[in-house]
Formats: sequence, structure tokens, C-alpha cells
Amino acid sequence: MSESQIPLAGFGPDPAPAPKGHKAFDRLVKRIHEARAALEAWASVLAPFQEQYTRELAPLRATCRTLRIRFVQRLDEALSAKGLTAAERRGTTQLVLELTAGLLAEDDDPALRALYERHAGGDFEDHAALARKAAAAAFEDLYGFDPETDPETPFDEILRRAAGQGRAQEEEAAQAGRSQSRAAADRQRIRTSIRALYRKLASALHPDREPDADRRERKTALMQKANHAYENGHLLPLLELRRELSPEAGPWAGEDEGDVKLYTKALRQELAALEQQVLAAEMDVRMRFGIDPEATLTPRNALRTLAAEIHETRAAARALRSELAEIADLKSLKRWLRGLRDEGLA
Repeated sequence: MSESQIPLAGFGPDPAPAPKGHKAFDRLVKRIHEARAALEAWASVLAPFQEQYTRELAPLRATCRTLRIRFVQRLDEALSAKGLTAAERRGTTQLVLELTAGLLAEDDDPALRALYERHAGGDFEDHAALARKAAAAAFEDLYGFDPETDPETPFDEILRRAAGQGRAQEEEAAQAGRSQSRAAADRQRIRTSIRALYRKLASALHPDREPDADRRERKTALMQKANHAYENGHLLPLLELRRELSPEAGPWAGEDEGDVKLYTKALRQELAALEQQVLAAEMDVRMRFGIDPEATLTPRNALRTLAAEIHETRAAARALRSELAEIADLKSLKRWLRGLRDEGLA
């Protein structure tokens, strides 16, 4: 035998690849585990996030709002006195309107509303409606669709129209009908499959049939998991329980390709529901604590994001105090306004 013919250990024929359906199933299982972990991570980070937000960020935000209101009031006082030129009065009035509108957008305040309307010469709601109309016009110019014309239009439909992907209504309705029929048939097959798997597990796990006390306790716990999964229509926990009970059967326990395809459809549904829960958990944190929708937010970076927001808000409070000192009297206010003009901000 020549050297080139000597077999090398570990370099024999490659094992037969797993069927395509099994690979897709395995990928879905991995993604479901990742989604579960993300959901658990959001649940675990919520309490420390809430505690730090309440202790540090909420008071800082309240302080900043108070300082901003004082700033607007100081500008209003300057407009009520003499000493500003016509250009300075116009610039100061515009600042009052912009700053007050921002404060009212965050939280209504009768005194601020009255201040705004006194300088704007009209009702705040009318001005806000004009601003919304201008924003809608800009959106229509950009995307060719006015969201104000149909406020009931779902957001995903708005995105489809904005992207120019709309289809004829009749074609969409027909396609939706066919999809719904197929989905209903798939759901029925999945329910039947889950029920059959649950019954097999229930037969193997029934604690009343187990004489050994320790094993009966374990079976009781496993049966509770099976009941919870079945009641919620979740397939993966039932498959995991079956593999836990019969590890010697291998990862597939005899499923044929048809079973795997059906289970894959069921897992896609489970994954979609989990991903919606993860998204809802993230949106709950964003909305509850006023986090910038453009900021990247995950359970792993949530506390770092909060710490950064605390740092920025503390710096904003310092800057507001400094600016308030800069406009303490008319002379310093005029100098401050001149600085804004030089920077092109007023």
C-alpha cells in the first residue's frame, strides 16, 4: 500500500447529512430558545431598571423640566419689560413658543398653555394641528401617502404603501382568503398532532401509576409542565419532555419527514408569538421610561443605556442652570441672544 493509500484516522467518509426538514426544525428550536431567553432577560432586568430609574433619572428629569419652565418664564419676563430691540423681541418670542410647545407636548400645563397662547395669538391646539398637518405633508412628499387621510390604516400597510409595494385590493383579498384557508387547515393538523403527543406523555407521566415516591414527585412536576404546554398550544416543550423521558430514542424519536414539516409549521407559530412578546416587552420599557425610540435597547444594554441617560440628563441640568445664569438680567440676556444669532440659532 502506498503512502497516499494509507487511511487517516478521523478522515473517513462524511456522515450522512440530516434531512433538510430536520435542519430547519433545529434552527427554529434554537431561535425559540433564544427568544425565551430574551423574554426572561427582559423580565429579570425590569425590577433593577425601575428601581434605578425611580431613584435617579425621574428626579433629574423633573429638575430639568422645572429649569426649562424657569427659562421660559425668564424670557417671558424680558418680553414684558423694555430694552429689547424689535429683532430681539422677535427672536425671544420664537424661542418662547418653541420651548413652551416642547414642554406642553410632554405634559399639559394650564399656565404654560396660557403663556403660549398669549404670545402665539391663538389656541395651542390649533397651532399643534397645523404642526401635525405640516408633518403629514412632509411624509406625503417623501412617501406618496398621507397617514392623516386614514388613521385606521395599520402601520404595516402604511409601510407597504410607502415602499411602493401595494397590490390590487381584489388580488390581496383573494390571496388572503387562500392563505387563511391553508392556515386554518394547518392549525387543525397541528392541534391534532399536539393532542396526540400530549396523550402519550400523559400516559407515561401519570403520577398515580407510579409507586415510587421520588419518581412520582418528579412525574408530577413533569406532568404540570406538559399540562401547561398543552393548555397553551405549545409544541416544543412537549417534544423536549418526550426527549427527556426517552433520551435513548435520539433527537427525533422516529418522526418521519411529514411529522417534521408539520412540527416546523407549529414552531414557526410559537416563534412568531414569542418574538411578539419580546418586542412587546421592549416597547413596554421604552414607553414606560421614555427611552428614545431610535436608541438601541436590549436586556443586556438596558442598564447601561439608563446610566448613560442619567449622565446626559445630569449634564443637561447643569447646562440649564448655566444658561439661566446667563440670562439673569437684561444685559446678559441681550449678550446671550447675540451669541445665538452669531451661531445661526436665532
